[in-house]
Amino acid sequence: MSRDVLLYGLSASEESAYLIQWMQTTPGLHAFVPDYHRLQLEHWIWSQRAELGTRILDVGVYSPRRYLGDGYVTFGEAGTSTTEDTKGDLLALPFIDATFDGVVLTEVLEHCVDPKAAIAEVGRILKPGGLLLVTSPFLWPDHRTADYADYWRFTEQGWRLLLVDFVDETITPCALTPEGAAAYDQLRRFECFGFANLTTITTGYLCAARRSRQLRRFSGFVDA
Repeated sequence: MSRDVLLYGLSASEESAYLIQWMQTTPGLHAFVPDYHRLQLEHWIWSQRAELGTRILDVGVYSPRRYLGDGYVTFGEAGTSTTEDTKGDLLALPFIDATFDGVVLTEVLEHCVDPKAAIAEVGRILKPGGLLLVTSPFLWPDHRTADYADYWRFTEQGWRLLLVDFVDETITPCALTPEGAAAYDQLRRFECFGFANLTTITTGYLCAARRSRQLRRFSGFVDA
């Protein structure tokens, strides 16, 4: 829990209260109160746990989601201080083709030098029809650390380009708390970001897609 939350209190919204209660009372979850963005993200993954199959890779996760079953393994970047089951290079994963039923790749691509190559490599290790759950923040501060840099932010259109070689994609924006939406509206007007009906804001996108039956090597962006 952040110092700001301790000082000023949690969101008063019913949605936030529901997700906090869900996280604190559901077996297998960590009983802490993260930010509203993370609450939405974790609930989204949990709600799709049956769709991920039995052999699941979770890339770059600090708090392992062990509720996903015995076939669940974690992967992290070599040379970092994190403690995943396996470490290596996201652009050259140490798994043979079509190994996993599902891959979870949350809050990682913004730290990756070549996100389109990372998506292609994840597609390689997914079985045909396998599910990819991938997220990255959008309205978020630069959060580089000693372990990783911070390079990218992706719009909805950017996600559709990144997932061009996948099928059945859904791209869902995270919601702001009422308090956050009010604060952003003040910022938008004072900084002249544009009219409210002409601009879109979210803390991040939750993207689900399946590997196509005929995997194409990702060769660059196309006109979507």
